[in-house]
Amino acid sequence: MNSRPPFPSSPPSQPSPYRYLGRGGSERPVRLQIIIALVAGLIVVAVPLYLWRRPKPESIPSADAATVDAGALALDAGVPADADAGQPERVTLSPFTTIRCQNPGPGTTPPDRCDHITFFEDALARAIRDSVPCAPTGKSSITVSFVLDMDFRRKRTNLYAGKSTTVKRTRTRELIRCVKRAMPKPDWAAIPHQYVKYKINVMATYPPSDGDSF
Repeated sequence: MNSRPPFPSSPPSQPSPYRYLGRGGSERPVRLQIIIALVAGLIVVAVPLYLWRRPKPESIPSADAATVDAGALALDAGVPADADAGQPERVTLSPFTTIRCQNPGPGTTPPDRCDHITFFEDALARAIRDSVPCAPTGKSSITVSFVLDMDFRRKRTNLYAGKSTTVKRTRTRELIRCVKRAMPKPDWAAIPHQYVKYKINVMATYPPSDGDSF
């Protein structure tokens, strides 16, 4: 008869509960702490290095700096930066007025329904400003009424002094000749227009001068 007490045996498929005791159960947490420490060390070194070596953004020039640069360019070009500062207006122009526009045949078009021929308006305004030295002078301001006729069929213009001119027409002859010479040659086919003939007007006022009049 066997005197040893019977002990229940564990099934082969179930591991013994004492098999992994005493082995390195804390190995994984230690390795994770090392990795975290290395990453933190790289960040501490890399961030200051990047901030030190990154390119510095160029400063945006202020409005004052732009003004200074513009003045410097003017001086380099030989022109004082304030050459026109404080100078009186040499001539003052009124808004352009269309007196008449018409096509062949009966009937008339109200002036307020006429289209503006901007080519001739801009060209005449520029020519008047460029011809100020030809204008009559006096101790009081002088107003010259410029009237321009345009004929798109005949491709010709006519410029003369109107009735609202404050000096005799004999004193405006040289001015009219100067303005005519300063007018550009029109490309009639390229100028938009709705009518064949136009008559426009602009008033030019010249300031008084200390010099003798013509």
